[in-house]
Order: sequence, then structure tokens, then C-alpha cells
Amino acid sequence: MSYVRTLAVAFSALLAVGCGDELEFADSPAAGPPAGQYPLRSDYLVVGKTGLDGTPRQWPAAGFPPMTSARMPSATPDRELAEDIRKQLGRTVLDPASRLTPAQTGSIANLLDEAFGSPAAPRVRLPDWNGVVTDAVARPEPKKGVFKNLKSIAAALKRWKPAAAKADWESATAARAALKLDDDTLARGASHYRRWCIQCHGVSGAGDGAHAVRLAAMPRDYRQGLFKFVTAYPNPNQPKKGAGAAGKPLRDDLKRTIRSGIDGSMMPAFPSLSESQLDDLVSYVIHLSVRGETEFATMNKAMNPTEEDPDFAGMELRWLFDQNLMWVLHNWGVAQESRIPIPPENTPTPAARLASAARGALNYNTFGCAACHANYGREPQLKWDLWGGVVQPRNLVLGVYRGGRRGEDLYARVYAGVYPSGMPNHIDKLAGSPSDPDQPDKIWDLVHFLQALADPADRVRVRDLVRKTDPTFTIDP
Repeated sequence: MSYVRTLAVAFSALLAVGCGDELEFADSPAAGPPAGQYPLRSDYLVVGKTGLDGTPRQWPAAGFPPMTSARMPSATPDRELAEDIRKQLGRTVLDPASRLTPAQTGSIANLLDEAFGSPAAPRVRLPDWNGVVTDAVARPEPKKGVFKNLKSIAAALKRWKPAAAKADWESATAARAALKLDDDTLARGASHYRRWCIQCHGVSGAGDGAHAVRLAAMPRDYRQGLFKFVTAYPNPNQPKKGAGAAGKPLRDDLKRTIRSGIDGSMMPAFPSLSESQLDDLVSYVIHLSVRGETEFATMNKAMNPTEEDPDFAGMELRWLFDQNLMWVLHNWGVAQESRIPIPPENTPTPAARLASAARGALNYNTFGCAACHANYGREPQLKWDLWGGVVQPRNLVLGVYRGGRRGEDLYARVYAGVYPSGMPNHIDKLAGSPSDPDQPDKIWDLVHFLQALADPADRVRVRDLVRKTDPTFTIDP
């Protein structure tokens, strides 16, 4: 869009507003969500790129997630955990209640309602292209008059990158369609969610439902757009929009989690759901996640003003919201196109599988697995995840894997890691190449070793085979 046409669109928007009026959403404080609306986020936000600093001192008490304990330090049994988190306020942890003004809170609430509707009438609304232009460059200032506002428009135009914004808008529009976020699908999905999911995952997908507080491990909080057990791995070298596409699942990943549940957790299986019900429910979970991540990203930025945007009010806040919504949808779209390529196992006989597991036993150390899974995970090492929860690297000898025990499930975990928990990817350890396609796949070797670890007899077989070439190798049966 040309400079002149952009200016004309912005000027027209100002005329529609009026010479001395402010846009309605800009300074309307929220008085709490009316019945039937999504609640605005008010809990602590973990904003550190790798989560919280340090390591947890202990497992949290049941019913007291660490971030809840930090919010109410005098009432929690985990006072040391709460103290450690509160020391990081203003750095890796931000408190919307103390850092956002009532006007900002009201504006964000209105923008969320406008874009995402309510639990009874959910939607995902993007502005049309002219709306994007207006939000990006129109800067109405009360009591100054339209013509004096042109100075603000000129400053916004200097920062305006129309080609990049148009690409983001087109990508977000395409992703919305691919993710099946149309109103009818979301309405059906919302109905299924209220019947089967809200009791644990809560109205907004915060993992704070009525049944959640009784659980030792809280249900998944969708609101940061992060999931653990995914089979997507976006190229980390591509240009990053917002928080990026890491940790986002394929629709098929969410379907499998709902259909099969999560081993070793309180997440049950729902085998009785029809395929169409499952499809609609997945769309609604994505809706909650897109809403929550847009809310998170907007609050995070608004709580960290810059010289260029010192207060994030009015149209500046609306444009910030639009950008985040477009980037979140774009990243979900990128994830849908980034399925992990999982090759065949290529172990047609028990002997070939045992030989692969023996190679994997050696890869276990060269991959660096022992650094976190000490003594194959039998020695607990507590860590923070990106939600501010406490996690422990898996005890591999138990053979219980929350992301699934199938070979392809474990392959995806080793290949891509578990991003929100800090488990690194191992894509650089792939051994096959076009010039030597018969070279063993080191990730499959490691997967076969992990599967052998769960059986005492297999552990002995692997140990005895490895000792033929490495007499120092040990593993307790």
C-alpha cells in the first residue's frame, strides 16, 4: 500500500472518531468480567526465556502450584519456593496487577472480547487489511484535534513496514482457516469442552478448573501456546515472529492426547468421542491457546515499555494486540507445516533390534542424556519449566512416558526435545545421509535402548553385548 493511501486510511479513521474524541476501547477500565465472559489473566507471568532462574528446592505440595504459592506466600506450605520466585519479580516473573494501569487492563479485556468472543460464542477475529493499516498508523489524541494528530501519524508511519505486515496478515488468515477456527466449529467445540474438559482445564484453559486444585500435577495451562508432546519441529533458523513456533503441536498431536490420555498423569483418555467431536474439541483448545498467548504477549510487552512506546495506550496498544494475534496464528500455521520426519525403524529381526539398542547405549552418553537423566533417571533432578512449574527428567527405567511409549513417540521426543521442559533437541545427532543411506540412525538406536531399559532382562542383554566392545560399560539390572 502506498504512503498516500496509508495516510488516507488513517486520516479517515480519525474523522470517523471525531476531533476531540478517544476511541472507545482505549481507556475503559475493566470492572471484572461479566458472567459468561472469559476472565482476564491476573496471575503471575513467567517471562524468562528459559523460565525461572535456579532450581526448585522441592516438589510443590498438592494443590499449591509454585506460581500460586508465590502469589500467596503467607498461606502456602511451600514458603521457600514462594520466596525464591518472589525474588525474581520484575525479571523473570511479572505481575500484571502491579505493572498494568486500569486503562491498559480495560483495553486488553475489550480487545480480547472483540477478537475471541465468549465461552458461549467463541470466535477468532482478525481485522481486515484496512483495519490493520488503521490500527498501525492512526494515533488519535484527545483535545488536540484531527490535524494536530497528523504529527503522531507521521511518527507511526516511520515505523510502519507494510510489506511485512501484509505478509503477517495473510499468513495469519491462512492459518486461521487451516486450524478450523470458524465460528460454527468453535461453538460445537466449546460445548464439548464444557462437558468434558472445563472441570480440570478451567474456563480460559488456565489449568485451574474446580478439580485441578486437588491434583498433585496441575492440568495443562494452554495460555502460553506451549505443549510438551508434539511431533512438529519448526526450523529454528527461520525468521522468528513473536515467541516463535517452538512447542506448538499439530492438530493430530492434540487429537491423540485427548483420545489416548497421558500415561502417568491425571489426563484421562476419551475413546468414546466421535471423530467429528474430537476435531471440534481440538479447534476449541487451539482457540483457547491462541487467545491466551495473544493475551500473554500483549501484557508482557505492555509491562515493558520502551522509549519508542512509553505507555502502550490507545491505538498503540491495539496495534500491539493485532501484531501479537497475527504472529501467534502465523506460528501455529508454521507448526502445522513442520511435521518431524520419522523414518522406518529398520530392525527386522530381534538380533538387529538388540544390536541397535547396544549402539544406543553408547549414544546415551554421547548425546548428553546422563547430564539430566542421572543413573538413567533414577536420581531426581528437579527443574523449572516455562510455566513456572516443577518437573523432573523422566525415570527411564520405569518405561512410563507421558508422550507415548511407541517407537515413533520416543523418536519425536529425542529428535525435537520437550521445549517447555528444557529438554534439548538432538536433530544434530542424525547419522543418515543421502551419500550413505544405510548408516544407522542414531536416534532410532537410542530409542531402542530406551525401550530396552524398561525390561530387566533386556537391560542384561544390552549390557552383555556392549561389554564385548566396551568392558567398562555398566548398567544395573
